[in-house]
Amino acid sequence: QLAWREFYAHVLRYNPNVVTENYKEYEHDIQWRDDSDELAAWKEGRTGYPIVDAGMRQLKKEAYMHNRVRMIVASFLTKDLLCNWRHGYDHFREYLSDHDTANDNGGWQWAASTGTDAQPYFRIFNPMTQGERYDPDGEYIKKYVPEL
Repeated sequence: QLAWREFYAHVLRYNPNVVTENYKEYEHDIQWRDDSDELAAWKEGRTGYPIVDAGMRQLKKEAYMHNRVRMIVASFLTKDLLCNWRHGYDHFREYLSDHDTANDNGGWQWAASTGTDAQPYFRIFNPMTQGERYDPDGEYIKKYVPEL
């Protein structure tokens, strides 16, 4: 984590436009849908995907979210809902107690496949599989989505 923090700090220092622009354009030119209802559901933790909803509710309640869950919710927003990464970055900037411009921007652009060392666009975190793998007993999900 420290190496990534330093790396993204250098990226931001020498490429300050990276906060508002893609570091690199994906070769398939991502077509964002930016559906306002889906974005609102994501922000409020009511997508219907338990691990995503738990993460988003934790963010609002505690101003924090574990890095794995950050990657899951970022992948969901950008790859499943096709919302521009900037919406997620802005939301995290507003709520995260440990927000760091360079690090958070790097993470969001990684998830959206527009960053310096981005994951391939076709790599999508399956929210159901991720929930089963990282919360096998459902303790995390039950804590933040008690209605399940």
